[in-house]
Amino acid sequence: MISFILLGIFGTWVLINRFSKEGKVEGHPLGMPRGTVRALSTVMIVAFPFGYILNNEPIPSLIVNVIFVVVAFYFEARRSERDKIREIIDEIKSPDIVIEDSKKEKKPLYLPKYSVRILLILMLIITLIANYIGPPVPFEVTNTIFDLLIIVILFIIGAFFRSIVNSRERKRLRGKIANMDASLTEVEIIEKLILEEASWWKRRGRNILSVIMFIIVISALICFTFRWDLNIIDLPDYTLTLVGFLLLLINAYYGFRD
Repeated sequence: MISFILLGIFGTWVLINRFSKEGKVEGHPLGMPRGTVRALSTVMIVAFPFGYILNNEPIPSLIVNVIFVVVAFYFEARRSERDKIREIIDEIKSPDIVIEDSKKEKKPLYLPKYSVRILLILMLIITLIANYIGPPVPFEVTNTIFDLLIIVILFIIGAFFRSIVNSRERKRLRGKIANMDASLTEVEIIEKLILEEASWWKRRGRNILSVIMFIIVISALICFTFRWDLNIIDLPDYTLTLVGFLLLLINAYYGFRD
């Protein structure tokens, strides 16, 4: 329940900022700061064990697994290569302006830099403290080698599709560079590539993928809350439920994203 309360609080805050003047961020999913959907999903997942602690119930291993994955992912460097290149070009052209622009750049959830990471750390610490002070609630660890193998495979599948997309993008860029005016400097060439109109995937595809992933996260947490589930695979040594499958898809999504 706490996850959905946080969803209401942060969701309202994000929508207010998104539709405020100059709140839209061009070139990013749903017009929001880069990483907003992932930040909101991560906060909801990390907050989910609080309900089990309050009810003095064991925290399912699936939740423990997905918390490990999303937190590990979120603390990776999330800045894309394009962002780094843009920063280098801006620094060469006008270092004073880029410093000012970096201060105005909107961060995930429209919060100050590092706010989400600090929040995640605090939530994990509070979870451990609450579990230590109150009646201890066990964190279920029922993983088999097969469970861990599926997590790794799905992440690799996502990373594989990301590599295909990146490879096609590099090939496209080489073709455009080959057809450009030979008199342009390297900085001018890179700047023209950055300023070109985004493809359909960058304008719409990422929006669709982000919405689908967010719906999957919410659906899985709702099913966990109300104990709605059904078996997809039921073998003597392995059982995969619908909720488990939805949560496992997060691994593929995080592998696909940068």
